[in-house]
Amino acid sequence: MKKLELNKVYKGNSLDVLKTFPDESIDMCITSPPYWGLRDYGTAEWKGGDENCSHLSDRSEYETNYDKSKQSTNKGTKNRDIIKCNTCPKCGAIRIDEQIGLEETPEEFINNLCDTFDEVKRVLKPHGSCWVNLGDSYAGSGVMGFVEEQPKSTKGRVDGRACTPEGIKTKSLIMIPSRFAIEMINRGWILRNELIWHKPNAMPSSATDRYTVDFEKMFFFTKKSKYYFKQQFEPLKPLNRWGGPIVNIPEETKVEGDNPYAVSYRERTLQPNKEGKNKRAVWSVNTTSFKGAHFAVYPPELIESPIDAGCPDDGVVLDPFFGSGTTAEVAIQQDKNWVGIDLNPEYVDISKKRLAPIIVEKKTRDKSNEFWE
Repeated sequence: MKKLELNKVYKGNSLDVLKTFPDESIDMCITSPPYWGLRDYGTAEWKGGDENCSHLSDRSEYETNYDKSKQSTNKGTKNRDIIKCNTCPKCGAIRIDEQIGLEETPEEFINNLCDTFDEVKRVLKPHGSCWVNLGDSYAGSGVMGFVEEQPKSTKGRVDGRACTPEGIKTKSLIMIPSRFAIEMINRGWILRNELIWHKPNAMPSSATDRYTVDFEKMFFFTKKSKYYFKQQFEPLKPLNRWGGPIVNIPEETKVEGDNPYAVSYRERTLQPNKEGKNKRAVWSVNTTSFKGAHFAVYPPELIESPIDAGCPDDGVVLDPFFGSGTTAEVAIQQDKNWVGIDLNPEYVDISKKRLAPIIVEKKTRDKSNEFWE
């Protein structure tokens, strides 16, 4: 095993890169892996065939290979269940893709994802925790997946894939997050919380036969039953029935001597912890955009509490699906080390450019602190 380099983005397949990390070298993991069938992140390579061939760039040449026997009852439109095509019909080249999220079935996706988190579990310290944000998918959505916030352009959308899993009817939620959580428990993880990320600014759905989905789930797993956790608080609104957070004894109710029929009053606080109440499991956090070329970016505010709760001072935060680097940004702001992994070299470059000024600012701030001390 190589020595783990901190504050670095590793380029490569998450599972393969994690296997090079030493045992028990990470304090916490927080990430948002690719959702099943949502989009193609452009990491595929074509092997063999004609190197000058455009392969499947002309969708019309292979899109007709859907099952015409399947008809949707929704306004008489066809269910465009496109058959996955890993062989170019023009030159015979084979499509090789290591990215997670484009598997044939939900079962294969869950298995590949949990294999990666098996390695995460190995590299976590005994007190470590793992936080995973994961969205769901609808069967038969046309381009495969949960498209509530799909960009208007078709860039990055999944093409050439079956979008209705066997045994699941069209228009049904596939329950990807629940399947994932159950498999993680089966593999020995302890699920401490199922958190709800409520999106107040979620884009309204165009569907007229169901509600707009304005939330995603985040799972909080631990490796052992005893683990590091810094309690998180939120403001406590005191009860006002007695005029404030402290109950005072009214003068007219004070009784001298022993009177078994007198009403008993005592001074007491209605706010046992001045820091507030234990943070609840439903978090309302607006979605945010990122100017870089990355589609799925969770907002920094969403992961501030988990990183504060799960990573001790000077600890190490891991994100095996690093994307644009939001995890590192928050870790840096909290003076914690980080490690990222991403398969796409374009996103590795994007995250490095994004983090460079943040790292410089932190170094300047640290030097300033040293000076004033």
